[in-house]
Amino acid sequence: MSGTLKSLWPLTMQIAEQRNDGGDTMTFRAGSQLCIFCIASLMTACGGGGSSAVQNPGDAADGSLTNILETARSGHNVPALATVLIEDSVIIESGAVGTRAINGSEAVTDFDQWHVGSITKSVTSTLAAVLIERGVIDWDTTVADVLLADIPDMQSEYRNVSVERLMAHTGGLPVDITLSSAFQAGDVSDNSSLPMHERRLAWSADMLRMPPDASIGTHLYSNANYIVLGTLIEKVTGELWEDLIEREIFAALAMTNSGFGAPGRPGQRTQPWGHVDRGGTWQAIDPGDVDADSALSLGPAGTMHSTLQDFSLYLAAHLAGERGADGLLQAATFARLHAAQPGTDYSGGWVSNSSGWAGSRSFWHNGSNGRWFAHAVIAPDRNAAVLVVTNSGSRAAVEDLINVMIQRFEARP
Repeated sequence: MSGTLKSLWPLTMQIAEQRNDGGDTMTFRAGSQLCIFCIASLMTACGGGGSSAVQNPGDAADGSLTNILETARSGHNVPALATVLIEDSVIIESGAVGTRAINGSEAVTDFDQWHVGSITKSVTSTLAAVLIERGVIDWDTTVADVLLADIPDMQSEYRNVSVERLMAHTGGLPVDITLSSAFQAGDVSDNSSLPMHERRLAWSADMLRMPPDASIGTHLYSNANYIVLGTLIEKVTGELWEDLIEREIFAALAMTNSGFGAPGRPGQRTQPWGHVDRGGTWQAIDPGDVDADSALSLGPAGTMHSTLQDFSLYLAAHLAGERGADGLLQAATFARLHAAQPGTDYSGGWVSNSSGWAGSRSFWHNGSNGRWFAHAVIAPDRNAAVLVVTNSGSRAAVEDLINVMIQRFEARP
């Protein structure tokens, strides 16, 4: 598909007709270990440098993307690497190279699913904004407003923490979510007999009983903020976070091949498998393995997977909204969702910064569970967005390719 120019909305019909991935459109495979989520600086966006496996990036109209991807993949020694670049609602180029499992024969395809880790946080915030527009909750709805009856012994500092503060990681919540007694007891693992909403409530309750790790209003990145936000959403709606995401985000944007947990089917290489670094060697992790992903109870903080095409639809919605178009949300709601909160560069699941290539402002997020790595960047002034993913925990490979894709975008004739 490299170099192909197609509207994203008609593309959804082509995806349904053309893809032959053999995998589930929704998967629910996950382990009980802690998911690792990352926030790292973007070299080009921040004006930095850095060596690259790709010496001649070319431009996004030259048809060389497959060769560029293979150079980057082999240069960083990762199993597979994929990317999509959009402008407005058009895919400028996309591609995927490598294998679904290291030393395997099954090549990745343009329609495979990739775990996006903590980029899921922006999806959870977007869901919260949908509910805000409908009057179900408000930006200022507090933790106590919804959860005090279930957690009467929560620390007093958390009672007035708002939905917007949870979105911005300014709720002061503890960073180490494994300290939770629910985590220690296995009550939030995928082997737990508790219903999912009870697992999230138990995890949230433990976090809210612990003293804050930072003063309220101070930015401190913690998955606990989004576990609590997801719990709050489930409590006020009476529905599971997964069901709400499927209906209000996936269905609303025609994202027909996205889901939760490690992509694919246990024992089958119908989708890329995640890989963990064991002594300098990548080891493939079967999607049915307990170590394939974090517990699904951590979902609102980062267990989503998606295809390049599906996630392009999501990025396009945010891009259009930031540029003033109503869509999934009203433009004014998108603007507030993307606006960095006082004292931080973080907003509703996005990090904001100014950069030379992007103009006055861009926003981005990355994510990893140690088996995958993903990074998305949106540049409203350039009307562009890019996603890079790998089925390994290699931050270097992804950030290198992000910079290459930016150069390719800028070099177009």
